[in-house]
Amino acid sequence: MEIIDSHIHWGGSLALPGVDITTQQLLRQAEESGVDRMIIFPFPSTAIADTQINEILLLEAEAIDNFIPYYYIPDDLLPIPSEKGFAGGKWHWVRGVQDCSSNYDVLKDPGLGEFIEESEAIDLPLVFEEELAFTEAFVKITKTLKVIVPHMGMLGGSPSDFLQAFKDRTNVYFDTSLANPQTIIEFEKKIGSERILFGSDIPFGTMKREAEKVLSLPLGDDKKDQICSGNIKRLIGLA
Repeated sequence: MEIIDSHIHWGGSLALPGVDITTQQLLRQAEESGVDRMIIFPFPSTAIADTQINEILLLEAEAIDNFIPYYYIPDDLLPIPSEKGFAGGKWHWVRGVQDCSSNYDVLKDPGLGEFIEESEAIDLPLVFEEELAFTEAFVKITKTLKVIVPHMGMLGGSPSDFLQAFKDRTNVYFDTSLANPQTIIEFEKKIGSERILFGSDIPFGTMKREAEKVLSLPLGDDKKDQICSGNIKRLIGLA
C-alpha cells in the first residue's frame, strides 16, 4: 500500500527557535514509517517573513523525488503560481493570529473573490486553516475549490462541528494529522473514506505514530488505501 504524507512542515521556524526540519530528518522518518512520498510546505512564520521560502522549498522538492511541494499563500492573497510546479497550497490564518484567531476582515478583501476564481481555475487543493465560522464563510464563496481542513478541524474549533458544517460539501476534505482514531472513524462513517487524507503534521506529530494510527483503524484495505494515498493522488493529479 502506497503512503503519502499530506501534511509536513519543512525548514526552519521563526516562531519556534531551534526547530529546523531538514530533508535528512524527513527521509529518515519516511524510511522508518513506510511513507513513500511527502507533501511539504514552509512554516507560517518563516513564509510570512520571507516569501522566497516558497522558491527555496520548490528547489528542494525538485532535488528530492519523495517531496511534493505546496505553496504558502501570502497575506496579499497571491494564488498558487501554476507554472512553477507546486502541487497545492497552504492557507494559514491569513493576517490573523497564528493558530489562534482569524482575521474576518480578510473575507471583505476585494481581492478574495479573484483569489478563489484563480485558485479554482488552477484546480489544485488548498490546505485551509482558520476558525470554523471563517472557514464556513470562505467555503460558501467557493464552487469547486478543493479545500482540505487539517487536523479534522481541531485547531479551528471542534471536529464534530466541522463535520456537521461540511458533511454535504463534497469539495471539502479533512486530513488525519493529530486527530484521534475515534474522530477519524466518526468522519468516515459520515462522509466516507473518499474525503479523508493521511497527514502527520511534522514536527508536531511523528510520521511513524501517525501512519500506524491510520493503518490500525478498523477499516478495509480499500478504504485505508484511499486515505493513505488514493485521495491525495486524485486531488493533485498524481500518477
